[in-house]
Amino acid sequence: MLRNHYLLIGFVWLFILSACSQGIALTESDHHLIISHFLPGSHPIQTDILKGIGDEWTEESNNSITYDLYPSNALGNAGSQYDMAVTGEADIALSVHGYSPGRFPLVSILELPFFAESAVHGSKIIEHLFNEFPSIQKQHDDSVPLFLFTADPAQLVTKTKRIKSPEDVKGLRIRSPSPLANEILEALGAVPVSMPMGDVYESMERGVIDGAMIPLEALYNYNLHEVTNYITIGNFSTTPFFAVMNKHKYEQFSKSEKSMIHESTGLEAAIKSGQVFDQDGRKGRNLAEESGAKVYEVDKNQIGEWNAALKPVFETWIEEMEKEGYPGREIYRRALELKEELR
Repeated sequence: MLRNHYLLIGFVWLFILSACSQGIALTESDHHLIISHFLPGSHPIQTDILKGIGDEWTEESNNSITYDLYPSNALGNAGSQYDMAVTGEADIALSVHGYSPGRFPLVSILELPFFAESAVHGSKIIEHLFNEFPSIQKQHDDSVPLFLFTADPAQLVTKTKRIKSPEDVKGLRIRSPSPLANEILEALGAVPVSMPMGDVYESMERGVIDGAMIPLEALYNYNLHEVTNYITIGNFSTTPFFAVMNKHKYEQFSKSEKSMIHESTGLEAAIKSGQVFDQDGRKGRNLAEESGAKVYEVDKNQIGEWNAALKPVFETWIEEMEKEGYPGREIYRRALELKEELR
């Protein structure tokens, strides 16, 4: 009788231990991701890209990977997004490299004029450069980069003055998206004004600024078509973006989960991100034209005039990178090659 009693106790303990071990295994295989970014919740980077990737991970993992999205700087401003991913305040963060001045100098190669002809084109170039140059990878090595991409090329949009030549830019107060864009505008004789995209509408409406250097998707996503009367298309710069994951969070995934993550990010996600920017860029241009905006495209006969005005910006970029010990000239030459190869 006593023996049976001990056997019963033993079976109970085995059952408890088994249940606990199963519970622990379940906990270890469940992952809830906090995904943070600065764009509006209605922006297609959230609705089409981040949500699309998150839903794919949830489905492929049989619901063991779930996520919440925090748009519009809900967890921190645009310039703090990368650090949030590094520290673990967010598991994944997406933002613009240029919002962290001095931290990612090499990817600013895409901010130089005339490199990218579309967001897809720019996204392909930046992904290839990242994969080819360890020096670019090292500038992201305190996180796990998921994909890099670019917005559609920045154009000059103005309210009261049409821009057809570099001479027309002189003296204009133009919103600038980054320090390198400041140099571009200064080389053209403009007065760069740094401000968040969300402030551009009111500033143009009230005449605080004369115009902005922006991707045309902003005409659509920020309603800037309502305050834009002139658009000059010259592909004057391109804004690089990152989507990165916290290292500690990444290491919690199994080998198969990591494989799934990489299969749905990288170049594939970069191209898809570029596609949504290009699509919204076309929408923005159409809206502006429907509202009466005049569009002027810099043609091949005039590009030499713009190149001459902006040549010092290219030379300064290479010199500054080389002075810091980076292969600036090599990256510049390779970017020019990729520009042709990836058209």
